[in-house]
Amino acid sequence: MLFRAVQGAGEGVRGFIGVEPFEVRLEALVEVSAFREAWKIDGEMVTPEMKRQILENVKTLLRSGVNLNAGGQSFDFTDQTARFLVQDPVTGYVEDERENIPVNDALVGVTLSSVARDVTELEIEWLWFAPGQERLPIEIASRGPPAARFVTPENKKASWSMIDGIEAPKLLSVPEVRVVRAAPLKFFLPIALIGLIAGSIVVVRKKMESPKWILFLMVGSLVLGFLAIRIRTETLEAPAAKEVDEIVYALLRNTYHAFDFRDESNIYDTLEKSIEGALLERVYLEIRNSLELENVGGARVRVYEIALREAKMEGLVGDTNAFQAHTEWVTIGEVTHWGHTHERTNKYEAEITVDAVEGTWKMSDLELLNEERVQKTTRRVASPQL
Repeated sequence: MLFRAVQGAGEGVRGFIGVEPFEVRLEALVEVSAFREAWKIDGEMVTPEMKRQILENVKTLLRSGVNLNAGGQSFDFTDQTARFLVQDPVTGYVEDERENIPVNDALVGVTLSSVARDVTELEIEWLWFAPGQERLPIEIASRGPPAARFVTPENKKASWSMIDGIEAPKLLSVPEVRVVRAAPLKFFLPIALIGLIAGSIVVVRKKMESPKWILFLMVGSLVLGFLAIRIRTETLEAPAAKEVDEIVYALLRNTYHAFDFRDESNIYDTLEKSIEGALLERVYLEIRNSLELENVGGARVRVYEIALREAKMEGLVGDTNAFQAHTEWVTIGEVTHWGHTHERTNKYEAEITVDAVEGTWKMSDLELLNEERVQKTTRRVASPQL
């Protein structure tokens, strides 16, 4: 269901700010008709030749016309996208793929993204307005309640702070790997001691007249004793059912948490703590694609809840230090993009292989058996403040 837009949504430029744990997005929706004279648009259609210039104009105006500051922290908007949009009753906005677009229908959506951390307040200076625009609404989406502000050509500044401080997600601790250590030759240690003692007695009594086999007996006893002491084996102790739940849940949660970051190095570094081997690259690509919004670009769903429905261990995998678990889980995530909140629920069923790697549990293989996706889009309303 789509709710009504905030008051002022018919203005030539509408602003949006998204604050995530590790990202800040600056967005705008721009009605091209409001800039017909300023951009010297002749005719009634936006042609393919005009589209590129209009998109570049909008990106430049948003970059140079808005200043954001968070307690002295400025933002480097390195990720920039802009495209023509058309309203969609289900998803809010989708890309307008018409070759020629009527000027009065032409709508541009632009998104600038910056890596950021722990943003709980913003000072906003909005310098860019459409010709003749008397006020401009700015909607602010965060982990807290939605908020909105109005700015005007006479009063270009606004501020925002998060009402409730919400702690950024952190890695969960994974239960430790337990092994059973054994000395399989320990029963030969008494035999080795007896051999050494017997040989020593013979040598003491007969000295130089000791038979040659005594030397072999004593050397053999020494070797046997050394092996009995030094040879140790370690066998993986299969985790109990409750521990399997804890291990699998922690690994899944930490895997999705990696995508709370926006820079690739942090994503990979976090994934490596939960995933081993060739699975790392596959999981990175599949989860990243599943979280990105189709046809609108610039926004990625943040998973905020994971429900583990089942993690049933199916036994150890051969002679390896690994176990396999039939797993079912549900993820719920959302992102607010151009004023619409996209909530995505994914249900998964998979066979997950968990391996003990240097004393730490990690996922080493995943065979996806089933996936279901449910998506809904809502329009959150906040009363704008001047």
